[in-house]
Amino acid sequence: MRTLVATVMTNHKGNEIYCWNRKVNSKDSQILRSTDRSVLEQRGFTFINFISPEYPNIAGYAIFFEGHLDEMSRDLKAMP
Repeated sequence: MRTLVATVMTNHKGNEIYCWNRKVNSKDSQILRSTDRSVLEQRGFTFINFISPEYPNIAGYAIFFEGHLDEMSRDLKAMP
């Protein structure tokens, strides 16, 4: 099962704006924001880039977890 964790868009200043799944708690979101992308990918997260044929300057991606949110939360807590 693949679960949507968040969508992320980059604004014109280069800052990432996160839109979290409402079931992701604040502690998990802090861990996800501070952890390197390659580490998250090894832990079962998938990152899918957004593209738009109408708007070529769109920059963003979606974050998915290959499993349920409760499994994700346990996995994040077990990270060193």
